[in-house]
Amino acid sequence: MLTFYPFWFRKLSMSTMKYSESEILLQHGVRPLLHRVEVYRYLLENRVHPTADDIYTALTREGVSIARSTVYNILTLLVENNLVQALSIEEKELRYDACMTPHIHFKCNQCGEIYDINEGLFPSIDLKGGFQIDSVEVTIKGTCPHCL
Repeated sequence: MLTFYPFWFRKLSMSTMKYSESEILLQHGVRPLLHRVEVYRYLLENRVHPTADDIYTALTREGVSIARSTVYNILTLLVENNLVQALSIEEKELRYDACMTPHIHFKCNQCGEIYDINEGLFPSIDLKGGFQIDSVEVTIKGTCPHCL
C-alpha cells in the first residue's frame, strides 16, 4: 500500500520528528503528522499555558511553516483526544496545558503569568446524590512572588 504525504512532510522526514511525541499521539489515536507533532512538542516543552496565537507565533519564529487555522484545528484535535486541556482562565481567551493530571492554576493579576500549583494540593471532591464529575478547573488569582 502506498502512502502519500504532503510536500512539506517530504522535506522534513519522519526522522526529524521526536519519537516520544509521535508515539504518544499514536497511543491516543492521533496520526503523528509533522504539524501535530510540532504543536504537541511545543506544549510539552513550554509549560507557560499559551494561547493558540502564542503557539502560532513561536512555531513560525522557529521556522515552521504553518497556518494559524491549522494550529487551532490541531489544538481542537488534541483536546478531543485528551492530550491537552483547554483552560478558560479569562472570559475571551483559551489557553492550553499539556499537563493532564489534576492541578490548580494561579494567575498573577500584575504580570499575567499563569503558574501550575502542586498537584498534591488539589482537593478531593466527593459529591453525594449520584453526580458524575467530568472535569474540574480551579484557578486562583492574585499576585505572584515576583511581583510582590
